[in-house]
Amino acid sequence: MKVYLKQAVVPLIYMFFVSLIAMGILTLGEDLIWLKAVLCALNVGLYAVIIAGISYREGQQAIKVRTANDVERKLIVKTGEDRPLKIHEEYKWWKGFLMGAMTCAPMLLLMLVHTILISINPALIGCGATACFFYMAVFSFVMLKTSGVQDIKPLNPTKFYYNLLALPFIMLVYGIFYNIGARKIQRQQDAIKAKHRDIYGEEL
Repeated sequence: MKVYLKQAVVPLIYMFFVSLIAMGILTLGEDLIWLKAVLCALNVGLYAVIIAGISYREGQQAIKVRTANDVERKLIVKTGEDRPLKIHEEYKWWKGFLMGAMTCAPMLLLMLVHTILISINPALIGCGATACFFYMAVFSFVMLKTSGVQDIKPLNPTKFYYNLLALPFIMLVYGIFYNIGARKIQRQQDAIKAKHRDIYGEEL
């Protein structure tokens, strides 16, 4: 789990930066809803491109680790020697989705506490507002009719649950491009093996 949390740090940092951009967009004024909507969409698109690139490279690296581990496993079977394996770093199709979910771990924790607090007192919106601040890139679409983050307090506490839309969005982008990156390397490795088999008549 520590490996996945570590890999979620960079996407979290980028989420913070695009959320700052979103806050700036919201200050354009209440009468420019269409412009704010377009800019917020472009902002989310920018984040999607960034994490797609990150997860694509992660997937490529993960499949290389799995290939290296497979070689080590064959040596273990042949020699009986105890050789180190990078199990946590090797490719599994679901790992990209898990890493995307880990990027939303702080938000999920904040929203859980938010749920508990507003059930006690609807005015206790501190945790929900904090989640909005860090995930404003997604939540900004809820605030298009406002003049900025100073208008968070008057919002109905239940609206803060729109932060949860970040979870499927990030999971899908991260997971899909993680697998695309892995498949590219896998195709290259399969082509090399096929060529080796054609030339030497045996598996690489």
